[in-house]
Amino acid sequence: MNIAGTINVKEVVDYARTLPHVVDANEYVFMCSAPGQDLIRESIKRFEINRVVVAACSPSMHEPTFRAAIAEAGLNPYLLEMANIREHSAWVHSHEKRRATEKTKDLVRMAVAKAVLLEPLEELRIRMQPTSLVLGGGVAGLRASLDLAERGFKVHLVEKLPTTGGRAVRLGTIAHSKMSGSELLKPIIDSVESNPNIVTYVNSELEALDGSVGYFKGKIKRNPRFVSAKCTLCEECVHVCPVEVANEYDYGLSKRKAIYLPFKEAHPHIMVIDPAACNKCGECVKVCEPGAINLEEQPNEIEIVAGGIILATGFEPYEPPTGEFGYGRSERVLTLFQLERLLDSDGPTKGELVVSGSIPKSIAFIMCVGSLGTTENAHPYCSRMCCASSLKNMIRIKELYSDTTIYALYKDIRTYARYDEKLYERATERQIKFIAFEKTPAVNVDPDGVAVQVRDATLQERLIIPADVVVLAVGMSPSKDLDKVRSVVKVGCSPEGFLREAHPKLRPVEAPADGIFLAGSITSPKNVLETSMAGSATASKASILFAKGEFLVEPITAQVTEEICSGCAICIAMCPYGAISRKTMGEKRVAEVDRALCKACGACVAACPSGAMQQAGFKDTQVLAQVVAISERRNA
Repeated sequence: MNIAGTINVKEVVDYARTLPHVVDANEYVFMCSAPGQDLIRESIKRFEINRVVVAACSPSMHEPTFRAAIAEAGLNPYLLEMANIREHSAWVHSHEKRRATEKTKDLVRMAVAKAVLLEPLEELRIRMQPTSLVLGGGVAGLRASLDLAERGFKVHLVEKLPTTGGRAVRLGTIAHSKMSGSELLKPIIDSVESNPNIVTYVNSELEALDGSVGYFKGKIKRNPRFVSAKCTLCEECVHVCPVEVANEYDYGLSKRKAIYLPFKEAHPHIMVIDPAACNKCGECVKVCEPGAINLEEQPNEIEIVAGGIILATGFEPYEPPTGEFGYGRSERVLTLFQLERLLDSDGPTKGELVVSGSIPKSIAFIMCVGSLGTTENAHPYCSRMCCASSLKNMIRIKELYSDTTIYALYKDIRTYARYDEKLYERATERQIKFIAFEKTPAVNVDPDGVAVQVRDATLQERLIIPADVVVLAVGMSPSKDLDKVRSVVKVGCSPEGFLREAHPKLRPVEAPADGIFLAGSITSPKNVLETSMAGSATASKASILFAKGEFLVEPITAQVTEEICSGCAICIAMCPYGAISRKTMGEKRVAEVDRALCKACGACVAACPSGAMQQAGFKDTQVLAQVVAISERRNA
């Protein structure tokens, strides 16, 4: 009923038999089924057919099916043209059956006109380099690297920071677990460090990338650490260093020296010098093991070759502007990530919740800070992890300090997983006071403390809550380095600012460009478990690519007629995939298409002023033949 319920199929078939070049026309109830494909193959052999038109549903669904069918009959699979008479006719004209049938005849006539001019095409076969480049040493990057390495593939793991582990390694506890982030990740990091198939580059960045799927050439800039493996972690250098700056690993809650160990379980487990803070006074060199510190160390570049790339550069916590909910105006206003550090046994207070010199007796959590449009600067989306993380910390505080009163001010509680819902139940059992708000709460800061004003949406009453501490449950923002990553790797961006996957459900860990995979919260907010699963998913996809040994590229790509190309480079500027460059041919420069990068969008063809750029399967002559065919009945 999808097609025949609207269109008189027999009438269309009879009409098709009258068209020039058509030697056979048939109907079948399910042409995509095995008997339907047999019908096509039998006709090809019986009538020595060399072009096939299938008028049925969308080619995006069954074009590969019919290509395979005609290939089995000995015909080039690209000598097939499909007329989409379901979406383009039956579905959109279901109440105009007569006119839908006439339109279907038009679509078939156009398809036949183009099919006459189709040319046999050959797929491009690219040999795979079975090596992966992984950008990002957090949960997703580590998991992807380890999974690939354990399957026998080589991995280059690049991390911008001086240590691996990302943000998860600094979590006080993981939801539904008694383990801290560092305890959870330690066995994974140890396995990565000891695996001979993985080469890890910390303090490093990807500076340039060329090539395409199967053979990417990357240039990695390794920034100086200034401290070698001779470091014994005696910390004498730390004691004599005169420079002190805010510790970003504790989200500004503590200070560190210019030479420091990022945190207790940091990998590599040696000191590092911050070049932005170091004044090169040389005091650390005087007290250190000879040769362990070299203040004159320079960056170096490393060139690597990889068949595929996994992007796992993570996220940034939302940073409230100064004054938003009192943030930055009182040390009693903390973010969720700062609270995690306070509750971590390796944090600045060794796990004690001490703020302004005392343990708070009342704490107000304000949910959805930076998410769901709660403020002018907030993102419109839900950051997913904030509710569960806040509830986990509320429960943790209650376990440590049973007398502390906790208020949870929320716009919407979204504990979307089965286990997260249990956190909500446990929180209610511990008498945490949940207050729903419609209008964003206000935080007043004065020398004596902080107070939160909120209108209870349930009771329709205005409340003033005096609090010793206010915790802002901040969400996730796209990584600050994402623009640089995109400029090097050429991956599209979603409206929210994260990287865009090829399809959110069918291809959730693949970029539109072949050979590039997206892991973890680089595509959207995720919790630790989801991030780890995404890392494994990208490793599985990359493994399939590497295991095949070669990659087939569809031949429906842009082509250059070099004789008429003027080398104007308009096509280079138009190409969103960086697939076109210029080459010298004799005394002139002409465009050149990397077929492995081309995604057949047609932008270059439309922009080419000379007509030198053509797209295989959609050449000007083929498209114009369809235009002439549709005009035949219109003129009649």
